[in-house]
Amino acid sequence: MKDLKNPNSLLEEIKKIQNHIEQPNFDLAEREDIQVKIRVDEKISPAMFKPDPLIPGGYIANSLTVRAMRADIFVLGDSFEDFETNIECGCGKTLDAQFWKLCPYCAKEISL
Repeated sequence: MKDLKNPNSLLEEIKKIQNHIEQPNFDLAEREDIQVKIRVDEKISPAMFKPDPLIPGGYIANSLTVRAMRADIFVLGDSFEDFETNIECGCGKTLDAQFWKLCPYCAKEISL
């Protein structure tokens, strides 16, 4: 894959994946785009989300967590495991790089 940090590049690579009969493996025409409202609340621990009591279906998180998370996350099927990329940050925390552009604990940039 070319640039795992760029969601558009990742989407182009997904479109190229074919199954054993050389047909597209994923039907992206049937994709569902979901947007989640996230509001800042500094009382929430780093890398954690809690249901927002004010916005139905929304979540609250601290400002570092909001700044650290990727804006676009791709899920194929029922699992996040397809693009799982576990890395260890210099602060000692293990992170899945598919969700974070910065470490939500120490704000260090994630490099793949």
